[in-house]
Amino acid sequence: MGCRGLWNLHINGKWYRFYRPRGRISPPDDESTLRTIKHLCDKPDNLEGWEPVPFSSPIHSNLDYIYTVDIDAGTFTISLWSELDGLLAPSAVRMDLANIHEISSINYHMMRKPQYMLSEYICESNKAQTKQFETFEMDFGIPTPMNELQGRFFTDLVFIWRFYVDDPSTWRYNSPIFRVLCFAFLRLAAWDFEVSFDCNVELPISFASIPLWSYPDADVYWFHGYLVVLQDDLESIAMINGAVSKAKSYIGNSQLRHDDVRLIVISPRHLVFVELSCEVVLASRSLVLLSNYSATQCSSGFRALARVLTSNCWKKPRAHREKWPVNVPPEIVQMILHKLEPRDAVAFSQASFAAEQCYYASESQFKNIDVRSFKSSIPCCGKRTGLETHGICCSECHAWQHLECVGLENYSSDYRKEPVWYLILAG
Repeated sequence: MGCRGLWNLHINGKWYRFYRPRGRISPPDDESTLRTIKHLCDKPDNLEGWEPVPFSSPIHSNLDYIYTVDIDAGTFTISLWSELDGLLAPSAVRMDLANIHEISSINYHMMRKPQYMLSEYICESNKAQTKQFETFEMDFGIPTPMNELQGRFFTDLVFIWRFYVDDPSTWRYNSPIFRVLCFAFLRLAAWDFEVSFDCNVELPISFASIPLWSYPDADVYWFHGYLVVLQDDLESIAMINGAVSKAKSYIGNSQLRHDDVRLIVISPRHLVFVELSCEVVLASRSLVLLSNYSATQCSSGFRALARVLTSNCWKKPRAHREKWPVNVPPEIVQMILHKLEPRDAVAFSQASFAAEQCYYASESQFKNIDVRSFKSSIPCCGKRTGLETHGICCSECHAWQHLECVGLENYSSDYRKEPVWYLILAG
């Protein structure tokens, strides 16, 4: 049985790839593999048959090898699957291109001791003076039907593109795919997309599939009134301090004198919410955005992000700032949104604060849809009723459960003087 794989090429700051229709590729120790590498090094301008792509492709479950020739860095990398603690994990063998010319074949013993790829975090903010921030907690509230759909869509999105996330060679702060998927997570959390009824869309399930939607090619940008800051890591105060410095450089001091700015800081694994003003900086604790289970279970970070972007749990209410010529009840606005086409519904919600509230209060863009099970956001029994009086929210995963479902029927009402989201549910 032959090998399956794909070639990546990085030259002059641009990525290219090459693969055969069925993914057939020569093994690493084959003469044709070495011949292809030397040909790319000797004639880098001869790229007939190579496809321009925005970023490199990761190792996929349907592939045996990924060959990456990085002319700019002067390296050749073989990505493959190897066993680690009884499980398959991405690994790599890397060598200098300068040494390739001196060998007659890639020795097979190199493949027997691959290096397991670990996420690399390089943060210049470690050198900056560390500033201690005051912390704050948010009451994210009870999940809505829209939040339930968002949680399920999130796991589907991560599952489809999991090979980019699982492969540290592609999922890192300075990789374009990090910016691409971050923007997808933000738009999903804000329900800022258009539902398509085109049944002829190709499903991205092939090893050759690439996420090709547009995204901001920047570390700092505005999104739905929040300043998004991308950072390499958020597991220390020094890292958060670096993100705050980025935000201050972006907005300047003049804006902070008039109003506070609210930041959504995202790293390849975590996110943090930050309130920034001229007098004080408040930061939430670091929340997990992506983990080994995010393709099957919604993460605490995305649950919090969806609540922040679709409710008033953190943003300031803005509906009172607009005046309509006539008084239109929310029920009428809901009916208008329900009748609009998906693109028009999104545009209407972004043009009016009152329409935005109604947009997030229903499963907009999905006509005649009723969410009856909340298994993602309420994993105990999937029922939303009774949470207001007999529900608790886990402070770690931000999932809600009924007191009866977790054996806390006798939970004293005296404890309700403290926010229920401080409870941590085991299991």
